[in-house]
Amino acid sequence: MRRWLGHASTAAAEAADRPELWLPGALAWTVTLGWIALVVGVARPPTVAELTFIGAGIFTSGAWPWNAFAIGAAALVLLLAAFALASAAEAVILRGSRASGAQMARLFLLRVVCATPTVVVLIAMATAAFMVAPLEFNAPDAGGGPVLRTILRLAPFLVVAGITLAAGAAIHVAAGREVIAGSSVGAALRQAPSGLRRAGTGATVQAIVLPLVDGLSLGLAAIALRVLWAPIGSRIVGAGIDAAVLLLLVGFVAIWLCLVLGGGALHAWGILTWGRLLDGPTRRPRPSAERMETPSRP
Repeated sequence: MRRWLGHASTAAAEAADRPELWLPGALAWTVTLGWIALVVGVARPPTVAELTFIGAGIFTSGAWPWNAFAIGAAALVLLLAAFALASAAEAVILRGSRASGAQMARLFLLRVVCATPTVVVLIAMATAAFMVAPLEFNAPDAGGGPVLRTILRLAPFLVVAGITLAAGAAIHVAAGREVIAGSSVGAALRQAPSGLRRAGTGATVQAIVLPLVDGLSLGLAAIALRVLWAPIGSRIVGAGIDAAVLLLLVGFVAIWLCLVLGGGALHAWGILTWGRLLDGPTRRPRPSAERMETPSRP
């Protein structure tokens, strides 16, 4: 734990002193977590009646089950696009202006491989949701509401998805350093477990702490955006968009950009901390033979 704290504090100081890492970090944070904060902060959550109407429309449509496959395909395309942008941002953080297209492509392929177990679990959860949700929404209200009951029944999938996501992220970081150095994706994946073992308990702490920090930052950003958007949204609904609303929107966008830069700095800190942990403990150089000899007195 002490070793992790030392590397984490050093990486935080380095991330604070290198603002050129914030922009690529902001890109990676936006396509992975930032969009969730924006959606939660601005969008109105659907009611149970609206969810029931949407679900019934999907099931009763003449295009069923192809409409469900189309929704899944669209989600997969968006996920791959997010992977591509995040891989490009990671290459820039690790290599700066020397990052090449080949390195970005290898990082993208590596990210796809490491995320595949989580995607498989999410697909299984979505399949289970198509069977569980209609039963819960049509069942008599037994407390908690159909949304909460559906989430509780799908909780094992969420736990497994969280575990595979954390493990895949750790393997991706360890293998990514090898990919940037020129190794193939297969060779990097074979070397990643040994690199994590050399990092010791610090890697375990980082794999646990980083998702918690990301979740905390996501929650704070979503709450801040929700509080800021509430008066703006009510004015838009009541009086439309006027000069005062435009000024409020400018302020909202400015605060959103500040949150994005903060998320970028946090993302850069995570990558830098992983890098210091995977570099291994610093070894003290052995004293030379000349220094070990006792100097002769005249």
